[in-house]
Amino acid sequence: MVALERRRGRGAGVTLRAVSSLVAPPVLLSDAPLPCDLADASRFVAADASPAFARRQLRSRRRLHLLITFYRSAGCRMANVHLLAAHAITLGRFCGVSATFDAIGDELMPVDDDGAPSTAAWAAYAEAAAAGRPVDVRDELWLTAHVEDAERLREKGLDAAFAVEAELHLDEPIWALLRQHMDVTVGARLVDRSALVGLVAPETVLADGLSAAVRRLVRTGWQLIARYVGEAARALITPARAPARGLASYRRAALGLAFYFITAWGAARVVRRGLRQRQRGRDGVGDTWPLLDEVLGAQAGEVHPMIRDFYANPARFSVKAALELHTLPARLWSRVATLLVGQGLYEADAGEVDARFRVFRRADGSMHFVRELYCRGALRVFDSDFVVREATLYEVFVDMGISVEMRVTPLPGGALSIRGVNVYRRGLRLPQAWLKVEFLSRVEVLSDGAEELHIDGHLLMEPEGAVGRFLAYKVLRRPKELGCIHYRARRA
Repeated sequence: MVALERRRGRGAGVTLRAVSSLVAPPVLLSDAPLPCDLADASRFVAADASPAFARRQLRSRRRLHLLITFYRSAGCRMANVHLLAAHAITLGRFCGVSATFDAIGDELMPVDDDGAPSTAAWAAYAEAAAAGRPVDVRDELWLTAHVEDAERLREKGLDAAFAVEAELHLDEPIWALLRQHMDVTVGARLVDRSALVGLVAPETVLADGLSAAVRRLVRTGWQLIARYVGEAARALITPARAPARGLASYRRAALGLAFYFITAWGAARVVRRGLRQRQRGRDGVGDTWPLLDEVLGAQAGEVHPMIRDFYANPARFSVKAALELHTLPARLWSRVATLLVGQGLYEADAGEVDARFRVFRRADGSMHFVRELYCRGALRVFDSDFVVREATLYEVFVDMGISVEMRVTPLPGGALSIRGVNVYRRGLRLPQAWLKVEFLSRVEVLSDGAEELHIDGHLLMEPEGAVGRFLAYKVLRRPKELGCIHYRARRA
């Protein structure tokens, strides 16, 4: 039998324990099962195997207790999926049945036995939860940490060890159910290592894994579902005989199974996001795009080096943002565009908010630029590609089939103007609109001597011709500037 390695406190250190206040102190548990634990084990295995079964099952219940405690303060949509699976595993007694499956349960825990985040990735997730980051950000961090756990599980050979162990119990009905559970949970998630190196979004891996899990469950999982339902009914009907020991009871597991079966469907939004990000490209944080050099040529030397570095890779900067909208129609249309298109920002009264700029390299080499803004617990996104065609910069909104031709102009003092001049829909130039967008970039030196990049994106009403200007400014009484988004960026 393949030797199994238990994970106890892996990766926990001073920095990881800094966020351990999110979870309650651990409740000590003796490894010695009580008579009620042995009686429960006797339902599934022979008497000589009952003590080992009962110890593993106590471990499973303790893990469920730790999960419930951790996710109570650090929740997200994907946490509900994890809790659904953990409640089902506890009710099914699957960790009691299989030593390998018990080790897999240890490996997929976000916290160690002391309740501290078990890896740096889980510490980042816990910190984001403590900081109140939007649920989309927490979902992504959860997926990143979980993908790392699943890969480590595979590197240790636990999935292969389970297959070996399962071969020894082909004729046992409970092992048939356990294999089904493995197929629709862990097995469905071990599908793609490319998320580890940034080639694929973790949400895309989730979309593929959950799709495979649902298909397998619908085709062959009815007996497995019946098992969960039967054990849940038994737990609700049978009086509890075990004393409170800081463990999740079977009755608690039954109630939790019903609750998380409902709430876990919220992960569908994460799946949709994963499908949308399927073609985003690989992580480009280490790449460089000399966009300004390709467009401006020798004139690029007139632009401040910090601005050139920013447009070569915005992901290397930490950013804050604030939005101003000067008219009621601008507020209305920004809200409508955000809700309908899935991009944009309308919280003009939110003040300055934290933001994150990310870049990815598409298959054609272009920069896929994602601007994420954290507004009142919501994630607002601007999502586009930047490409250079015949020394002209274009911002491309792939989902909408829209390309915006940009005019790039150096300004005095090393500043830069990037202004939209023509809009194309599926390659066809659209008529000139009254609305224009211009981004002005400049570098300011702060009192402490540090440099800070300021980028102001102006939404302008600039009709062509005297008649258009008369209608806009005199008849409709619209100001020239309808709104502005301000970015402050520093080198990370």
